[in-house]
Amino acid sequence: MAEAYPVELRERAVATYESGEGSYASVANTFALGEATVKRWVWLARKHGSLVPQPKAGGNHSTIAEADIEKLLGALGDATAGELTAELNRKRARAEHVHVSSMKRALHRCGYVVKKNAAGRWKLSDQTSSRNEKRSRGRSTPSR
Repeated sequence: MAEAYPVELRERAVATYESGEGSYASVANTFALGEATVKRWVWLARKHGSLVPQPKAGGNHSTIAEADIEKLLGALGDATAGELTAELNRKRARAEHVHVSSMKRALHRCGYVVKKNAAGRWKLSDQTSSRNEKRSRGRSTPSR
């Protein structure tokens, strides 16, 4: 995620707009910002009197508890994240199903290493054709 713009830049842009030196668009062009960004900063300055960036927030808290993970690992042993997710979802109502990415984040949060199954690992490491093979199939290699 990108970092917030510095407070000094915010203050200069708002001061430029408030002094009447240009429209939202011209101030945005002057400071290489988006027009909506300048509008938002002016609104924040007028409403709150401060242009300090708000702390980052967002996302939903995981519904997968560490106890659930321990229970699944005890039952399934050395399972993949997909297998753990499928087993967890079997015991939950449809509206409470979780995605495998949620399971991976929960495993990581609890200190477990996420692994792939042997078939997936083999497919990812399968050799692909090289340029030299393509050249030798129908074209002669150029001499140097």
